[in-house]
Amino acid sequence: MEGDSLPMSLGWRLDANGHLTSGLILEADGRSLFVLASLGRTVYALTEEGQVAWRHRTSGPVYALTLLAGAQVAAGDDAGNVTAFSANGRQLWQYRLGSRVTALRGNWQGGLLAGGWDQQLSLLGNSGELRWQAGLNGPVSGITTLPGLALAATLNGTVAAFDATGTEVWRFRASAPVTGIGTAGDAADAAALLALQDGQLLALSPDGERLWQQSLGPGSPGGAVWQAADLVGDAGYEIVAGTGGEEPILALLSASGDIVWRRALPSPAGALASMDLDGDGSREVLVGLASGEVQAYDGQGRLRGSVHAGLQVWGLHEAGDGTALIRADVAAWRLEGKDGSTGRPWLRPPALVRSMPEPLPAGTERKEGEAILVFVGDVSPGRTMELQLARYGPAYPWEGLAPLLQEADLAVANLESVLTTRGDPLDKGYLIRAHPGTAQTLVEAGFDLVNLANNHALDYGQAGMDQTLTTLEALGVTTVGAGSSQEMARRPATSDLSGLRVAVLGYAAARWNGSEDVPATDRVAWANPRAVQADVQAVRDRADLVIVQLHAGTEYATTPSPDQVRFARAAIDAGADLVVGHHPHVTQTVERYKNGLIVYSLGDALFDIPRQATTRGHLLRVHATRDGLVQAELWPFWITDSIQPRLLDDGSGQALSRIIYP
Repeated sequence: MEGDSLPMSLGWRLDANGHLTSGLILEADGRSLFVLASLGRTVYALTEEGQVAWRHRTSGPVYALTLLAGAQVAAGDDAGNVTAFSANGRQLWQYRLGSRVTALRGNWQGGLLAGGWDQQLSLLGNSGELRWQAGLNGPVSGITTLPGLALAATLNGTVAAFDATGTEVWRFRASAPVTGIGTAGDAADAAALLALQDGQLLALSPDGERLWQQSLGPGSPGGAVWQAADLVGDAGYEIVAGTGGEEPILALLSASGDIVWRRALPSPAGALASMDLDGDGSREVLVGLASGEVQAYDGQGRLRGSVHAGLQVWGLHEAGDGTALIRADVAAWRLEGKDGSTGRPWLRPPALVRSMPEPLPAGTERKEGEAILVFVGDVSPGRTMELQLARYGPAYPWEGLAPLLQEADLAVANLESVLTTRGDPLDKGYLIRAHPGTAQTLVEAGFDLVNLANNHALDYGQAGMDQTLTTLEALGVTTVGAGSSQEMARRPATSDLSGLRVAVLGYAAARWNGSEDVPATDRVAWANPRAVQADVQAVRDRADLVIVQLHAGTEYATTPSPDQVRFARAAIDAGADLVVGHHPHVTQTVERYKNGLIVYSLGDALFDIPRQATTRGHLLRVHATRDGLVQAELWPFWITDSIQPRLLDDGSGQALSRIIYP
């Protein structure tokens, strides 16, 4: 259903130094400043013309922004700091909460509400002094306010309300993790709206009573994005909501939760806004999609126009002059209601299979007596993947690969992240960590073993590595490549797969030891050819199959580096049967060397680098018996929406695969 055409175009663009996690419009001296938070440890402020008015480097990646009184803005970062800035970029004060700050809400009771991984709601004064803190039962996913009340939602599914003194007034337990919280209505009919991970939208009264709960659609899992505004000109408010999943929808709800209309969306909704884009006195609904498209609808649900911001849209922010700010992954655009450039997609997905067909393609079936081992490359539950895990839940990323992962006797990945709330960030270009709770995604996928020998192993120091190791041990996920000592880091992980004895070792390129990426340490197994050969030889007589995980090479290079070749061949020379590589973020070549197989890079499996080549990875599936390797296949996939790898279609509706051994 389409309405009258609405002029829309893209104005200036900012290419940021990292993923843009938050944005707002700061009004100062009669002009608008477009403020953006980056995981590249930066807060940007842009003028109306798109020029950088100022930028500030923060102690850690920035996850939250809010407006303060007096034309000020505050930022919350991964190092646990809340920092306030004036409109000209001068730092006014800083308060350290101790762990990642995930949510901020300014201008409440003359202060600033903050929450995060410390599982507390804190009220800071406008000069940065702590007024009170109140305990919560999980990481904070959002903060909002009702008259006289501050509300904090957690990923454990709880919403708690506190009065101006920090005294808890009520607590509500939702049916699923709360992925977002906000307020609708004015003082007379105010309600708190909650988006739940199971796809439902829920409204609470100021007394904490459930007003209504609405499912937005059975094919729309994950927390919805929403906004409340008067969209039909009836002097009240309506709620427009967008969902994710394979069957995303845009829906208009009444203030009482009844669905007025639904429209199918071509891609999951990542952001919503409402504004009068064409100046006719009626507000349009803007929905930003995972495909990068921004669509405009009128109050009756008629599509009126669109632009394409290139990459998936995570934020839409209304400016006071009839324009908007678009946050599209690592880029920001100004959206204008006039004719002009409408943009284009930066990534073009190939044809994908919706689900894994049964049975497996001819020639890839498991034969009697065989064990099946599967391997993927870099898996990171941090950065923007963490935000999507919070939205969709830990099992969602692996639905496209689940049949192959869960059929395997041993499933292995490279964990490109620490899992910790502890430690201080290194001063390096790219930091990756995730909350220990995100490790559940490894369990849901079916990974039995992960390699920790990589260039992010010490991003948050020894404390970060220690918590990572204990978290994985508690979940029953075996680790290689890092440990409490060099001996533990180099120790093989051994498995008995119905009589097949398998040993796995993990290493990272030695050039990182003592670099800006990794402080000098003996807690990581470094890929020294002599050490690798000694370790392989030491375990060779105790295993039928010896596998080496190798994190090395050059990022984005499609051919292996000389070091990769030297390390991998040294392992085969010493008796390894298989070398599996990662780190380049793209797939690389395969080599049959002597009696072994080398897969130099499987690329990424769960990562958010917005490049065409990095969005395509390989799953390696190996058949083995006590006599060694029998067969190996590569199954190419595409990471949809930076969160879900899906197998490629071979042109006939079957999953594409290629036998690379024998």
